[in-house]
Amino acid sequence: MQSWPIYALEWVLVVFIALVALIILYKMLLDKINLSTVLNEMTPVGSPGAPAPGGATPATAYQPKASLSRLQLLIFTFVIAGLYLALSLQAGQLVPIPNGVLGLLGISGGSFVVSKGIQANAGAS
Repeated sequence: MQSWPIYALEWVLVVFIALVALIILYKMLLDKINLSTVLNEMTPVGSPGAPAPGGATPATAYQPKASLSRLQLLIFTFVIAGLYLALSLQAGQLVPIPNGVLGLLGISGGSFVVSKGIQANAGAS
């Protein structure tokens, strides 16, 4: 059995996280947080030096393109978080996260970082 200060601290933390989540959801509903391009990455239009469509200058000629690395990171994060929540609720306490799961999440995050690096390198050349 836990002592009451630790129990109270856990509830304060849970309430704080819930309030932050509610504030974020409220701002999303009011369109103050734009999620329309959360799974997109901006890629240059056309070849370097070519005129951009619509009269945009080549420096600002970018179009959104679906990003598989962002989608993979989002799906893995939600799947792992959902399973962890379900297992913790079933056990009645926080369960340890296996190192293999953390490794897979790290690989997914690493693929996102590598794709951003490739994109930045391609934009610089």
